[in-house]
Amino acid sequence: MEQKSGIKGRRKERIRSLLEVDDSPQTTTVPPLYALPDQTTTFKEWGEGAAHDFNTDREPDPEVLWKQRRGGWVDEGGGDKPRFASGFMRRTIASIVVFGAVWGIFAIQQPWALKAQSFITDALSRDMDFAAAQVWYEEHFSGAPAFIPIFGGEDQPAEKVTAAHDLSTPLAGSIVRPFAATMNGVEIMPAEDSNDTLTVKSVDTGRVLSVAKEAEGGIRVTVRHTGDITAEYGHLSGTKLAADDWVQSGDAVGWLEETENASVPLLFFAIMKDKTYIDPAEVVSFD
Repeated sequence: MEQKSGIKGRRKERIRSLLEVDDSPQTTTVPPLYALPDQTTTFKEWGEGAAHDFNTDREPDPEVLWKQRRGGWVDEGGGDKPRFASGFMRRTIASIVVFGAVWGIFAIQQPWALKAQSFITDALSRDMDFAAAQVWYEEHFSGAPAFIPIFGGEDQPAEKVTAAHDLSTPLAGSIVRPFAATMNGVEIMPAEDSNDTLTVKSVDTGRVLSVAKEAEGGIRVTVRHTGDITAEYGHLSGTKLAADDWVQSGDAVGWLEETENASVPLLFFAIMKDKTYIDPAEVVSFD
């Protein structure tokens, strides 16, 4: 019995010593726990109340940034002037400066100015070496650019630009006054075997624009033909046409008659293309 009571006493002492050790202050550092808010807020209350900014350093909205910086991308240097306007002004000023410098060089008759004039004239009149440019493109880009037709294209034979189709002769005869004499038309003398009354025919299908009196007393009929061609038939003795009448190729435009002094009548014939007079002999075959 004494032995059992001694064992129980030792156990109690051991338990008491362990409890005293646990109650003693600990030297090890324990990380602090996160403090919870005193009042919890439900989801409904959080949505209805004021906005809660849990993180003041939030990442900015990329769409807002794009709208803010878009002006800097479109405008040069972020200013109010568009890039086109500022670039145009710079080019205009540079062009004026270059033009003034060249004009001043050609206005001065000094030895150094004469050398500069010769250099500028040679630079402006020299043909560009397209062959060298084509070789450079082939070396760096493995072929000439397709958007430049002169590179890599076959030589096309030159063709004479004429009317869309052949025009008939208004009157059988020969030209006695060429286009070079007036630069606006020719005068045609009828053939020797012609009758006293000569019919002037339309060279193509067209609409009559006007019928007017000439200063010399003749009649001039202006017809708008196909292919942007306008023909003038002058020195006519008479006509049955009026403005807005239509004629076919070979139809009568008017007629020529011998004058009182028995002189041979002449037909004035002119062709205008793209508002410019051209030589009728280039588009009409005369005998």
